[in-house]
Amino acid sequence: FVGVDPQVYESGNLTAHLSISKRGTAIGRKVLYLAINQIQSAKKAGNPCHIADYYEKRKRSSETASHKKAAIASIHKLLRTIFALIKNDQLYSYDVAKYNQRLLS
Repeated sequence: FVGVDPQVYESGNLTAHLSISKRGTAIGRKVLYLAINQIQSAKKAGNPCHIADYYEKRKRSSETASHKKAAIASIHKLLRTIFALIKNDQLYSYDVAKYNQRLLS
């Protein structure tokens, strides 16, 4: 509902991945974008977060990747994390998140 999922264009044998869909609310995307920036600032202040680690990994993985592409990928991961925490009725723990990241990698 936020609109950070990628658009996919399919025609015959051609499949192209375009920019984000922007189907949802623009205010929601702005709030989440600001949240990613705040998570980055908090990491620099000494508060670890696996979302910030993921952002840095995405930023380093490609020299051509812009800040916005890494931020959108981090927003997507943040939304999935929030959903999982609510669904399982848990509080966020950096240690648990890092452990689960190792299992997925």
